[in-house]
Amino acid sequence: MGNHEVGRAMGRMAEMALKMKKNQTALSLLDEICEPYRGADAEFDEVTEPDQPLGKLIGEAFSPSTDWTINTEDDADRWYDEVYSKFRSRYEFC
Repeated sequence: MGNHEVGRAMGRMAEMALKMKKNQTALSLLDEICEPYRGADAEFDEVTEPDQPLGKLIGEAFSPSTDWTINTEDDADRWYDEVYSKFRSRYEFC
């Protein structure tokens, strides 16, 4: 059972980062947001969905040329395999 507070905090940080974003890359913003939580047993609930602020940063950082809209189970599987798993791996989330 992961830590839901970590996921919620990162979701709020991503929301603020997107509002204040200037010329930073999505990956650099994610590094700032995620580094304090590296290796955490994080539970993200829906904050990593591609239509949420954290999910938007994740999609832009790890698959910038794809418009991620989850309409089917296959879309969800592709998001997990091609994008979300790279995010979790980069920051060593349990």
